[in-house]
Amino acid sequence: MKNAAESNVTNLSSKDRIIETVIDIFVREIGFIERSEVSRTTHIVEDFYIDTDDLSWFTEAVVKHFHLDVTPKEWLTIEPTIEGIADFVLYHSR
Repeated sequence: MKNAAESNVTNLSSKDRIIETVIDIFVREIGFIERSEVSRTTHIVEDFYIDTDDLSWFTEAVVKHFHLDVTPKEWLTIEPTIEGIADFVLYHSR
């Protein structure tokens, strides 16, 4: 039997599920940010002043989780919001 959180996730669109997963990875990897502080419009650099080491850990976790085959240079082309990262994942997952 699914709990309420699992039921809500299965009812989300593919992009929304990716956004939720990216938020979870971001919160886990950065470590000092509460889940409630992050939304799809969160700018991961400007909103929390994340430094390059934390960003590297976060991007590596996203790459591993979604099995992306992308170069570090490709990351420089995206909008650094949670939704922008989700769009990047969707684009490279096809």
